[in-house]
Amino acid sequence: MHFSASLLPSAWLLAGHLLYALVLAWGVWQTPWHYLKNAQNMWVLLGACIGLWLFWRVAGTLTILPGLEFHLLLVTSITLMFGWAYALLCVSLAQLGLTLGGQAEGVAYAWNTLINGAVPVVITYLSFKLVERWLPRHFFIYIYLCAFLAGALSMLFSRLAGIGLLLASGAYSLDSLPPEYWAVLPIMLFPEAFLNGGVMTVLVVFRPEWVSSFSDALYLRGK
Repeated sequence: MHFSASLLPSAWLLAGHLLYALVLAWGVWQTPWHYLKNAQNMWVLLGACIGLWLFWRVAGTLTILPGLEFHLLLVTSITLMFGWAYALLCVSLAQLGLTLGGQAEGVAYAWNTLINGAVPVVITYLSFKLVERWLPRHFFIYIYLCAFLAGALSMLFSRLAGIGLLLASGAYSLDSLPPEYWAVLPIMLFPEAFLNGGVMTVLVVFRPEWVSSFSDALYLRGK
């Protein structure tokens, strides 16, 4: 979703910036900065941020109405790789790149980052924690639930949060939402799921040291 000043009243734009400032401050406070003492970790994180920005820049967008767009997120993979705090910083930098490049409006930066970035980060993190607590630690459980399913849920809740924002701000009424949007929504869950599932499968097989949420000792050995 891409929000703009033409869609959201100034009071809602201001509220978004205040909310984003609080979320970002919490993320910065909770960030394990010692992770970056390792030069390889720092370069992997930087590469992931640039990669996410480029992916958002070139990925196709399906537009139903202004503010009611679909595009792949890839945030689940970033969250599983680095944890929620670094993922929040990564999506913030990626959205900043889009804003500076003219692909998004600066006045809507906060809401664009929150809906397209922070919401998927939270959903992925909660999904991972629930799976980690209640289910056996197994490679296929990790891939299918923490990556595939969490990817689909991140897309679902991100779009629903965006719709909620548009309805609450008065940009659209419930009756004015086109039926095509509700028809496309479940369809878009599958490519998001497969994208994140595929990325995480490749990473945990070939570069498990890049994935902070995965451990060979816990998920593979003796299974």
